[in-house]
Amino acid sequence: MSGRGAAAPGRRFARAARALSCAAALSVLSGCASRPALLASHDDYAAYRATRVSRTLEGRLAAASAYLERHPEGAFAAEVRAYLARAEPVYYAAKRGTAAGLAAYLATLPRGAFREDATRRLRALVRERSAGDLLSRAARETDAQLSRQRAERARVREELAAWLRRFLGREAWGRPLAEAPAEVIVPFSLTLPAPRCAPAGEGAAVCAKRIALPFVVNAGGESAPRQAEIEISVLGDAAGRPIEVAIRGPDLFTRLEEARSAREVAPDDPEGRIGGIALAVELARGAFAARVSGDPSCGRQVEAPVVLHLECEGARLVARAASEAGEDDAVTIAVAPAAR
Repeated sequence: MSGRGAAAPGRRFARAARALSCAAALSVLSGCASRPALLASHDDYAAYRATRVSRTLEGRLAAASAYLERHPEGAFAAEVRAYLARAEPVYYAAKRGTAAGLAAYLATLPRGAFREDATRRLRALVRERSAGDLLSRAARETDAQLSRQRAERARVREELAAWLRRFLGREAWGRPLAEAPAEVIVPFSLTLPAPRCAPAGEGAAVCAKRIALPFVVNAGGESAPRQAEIEISVLGDAAGRPIEVAIRGPDLFTRLEEARSAREVAPDDPEGRIGGIALAVELARGAFAARVSGDPSCGRQVEAPVVLHLECEGARLVARAASEAGEDDAVTIAVAPAAR
């Protein structure tokens, strides 16, 4: 056999082996990878891969939308389009009920099939929320205003009761007012408005301060401003020791009733006036019982304009309701000093 004859079968075998190898390779490629993968560019395939490997649904949806925008005729366009057609409606249905969900959908798929509906719904929800916020804010402001008004009305009663208690304590008597306990001297002398003093004859002097307490009441369905004025007047001897204290104010007892009921008490409303007098008597009696005595024997017979007279253990309290124009409602107090 010649050398050429011997080599021929070898060459034929080699060619057959190469052909078989190529066929096997083609078979493997055809079976393990789709035909588009063979035709795709590197950029096309990378964009497609993001639609499959992103860790979140939002990430895969966003990648699918980006792929179709960049590669509308790409090797994987049909597959990605079919995926998006299936997944997007499901995703939107889950997100459409809340503003946060709609915002998430629009952020994920700004050019999505439901963008117009999502935008419309989101705007409507934002308007509703804004309206709700306005109503909520208005409600909070109204509540705050009503709370302030209640506090202002309560202060009228509290202020009168506090001054009664301060000057029914024996420690405030028998010494110059400047040496009175802090519970008296701080609110009377050191808190604005400052008291004004004037001579009252024979070395005596009167020191008085007036406190204005504004509040609001209902008058025929409308809010009407009111102001209770409480004047604390201390008559002192030549040494500055208190002799008598008067706590008074124009229509003070009527203002008490208005502050309690939050309604207007007209000048021709005797029921409202009587209610205010009763409230003043209640406050005065309570302060006297707390600082002096609550024994019923402390009560004395009264005759108009006096509405309350309590006297025992060296202390005296008399409440008078104004009976003529220009007079003040008043409570006067005198207490024997505590033994030193």
